Amino acid sequence: MNSTISHHTTTKVDDDRRTKEIAAEIEQRLRQADRLVLPLDETLELLAQLTQFELGRFLLHNRGLNGYWTSYIFRNEPTGPTTPLEHWLLNNSLLCQARERYHRFKEEVAARITDGATLASVPCGVMDDLLQQDYDGVTGFRLVGIDLDEESIGYARKNAAERGLAEHTTFHVRDAWNLGVDGEFDLIVSNGLNMYESDPERLTDLYRSFHQALRPGGRLLLSFLTPPPPPPWDAPEQAAAWQKYQIAEADLRRELSIMGDIIQATYLNFSSEEEVRGQLAAAGLSVADIRYSPQGVLPIVTAVK
Repeated sequence: MNSTISHHTTTKVDDDRRTKEIAAEIEQRLRQADRLVLPLDETLELLAQLTQFELGRFLLHNRGLNGYWTSYIFRNEPTGPTTPLEHWLLNNSLLCQARERYHRFKEEVAARITDGATLASVPCGVMDDLLQQDYDGVTGFRLVGIDLDEESIGYARKNAAERGLAEHTTFHVRDAWNLGVDGEFDLIVSNGLNMYESDPERLTDLYRSFHQALRPGGRLLLSFLTPPPPPPWDAPEQAAAWQKYQIAEADLRRELSIMGDIIQATYLNFSSEEEVRGQLAAAGLSVADIRYSPQGVLPIVTAVK
């Protein structure tokens, strides 16, 4: 089976005719919906606001993120003024939780940087997980970025050059399910790819590809999304379960309106810890550790070949 890139445009999406067409198509769907998280007028106002900034337009066109916009969110360093809705996305939405997990990923990677190690990021995006590390005093290391998106590879090359790591870094435009690598990597970092895939068999195949690419004793760092509780307004008896996500109910309503009703994001495929353990075991990998955030969400798995 072949994989496809999760997005369909380049990083920069103009406020052009196609954006207006997509917004009109979404508006028509929203007007016909039997139920929305927010009132229709508020939902349509959010839709209009999403067309006013580049990140919002990319989400409308692609229903997900690419390497550039993932880095933009995780770094949270806008290069210019933001609109009120973009500021909210960067500072009040559940994307903040994903940023917290990204920093925990970096800590996990840092603990495994050793002389002579070969570290890979799949898919690499702009490869912040490996390139935004301290390699002072480390010798003989190699960094490998693999992504199906050539534009992301271009951004990663620039990132490597800016960090003074170009001579240590190689890139490949490849499908994660068909890496064509056998026993080469000491560490593979994969943060987010499995969230775009709903088929459990495909996920096991992905982990088999990682297993083949690792050296004996090599490690895989992997994230996954556990199923969230139902919205507190639908299940008040479970409202306390949302406290660990550290998001106010008003912000959660806006989050579900934008990512669910409007965008219908494609990266919200959930797996239980039991399911992930089973898939990794079927792929030949042993789970060494699963670490959740201090609040008990957004786990990172360490699996060993």
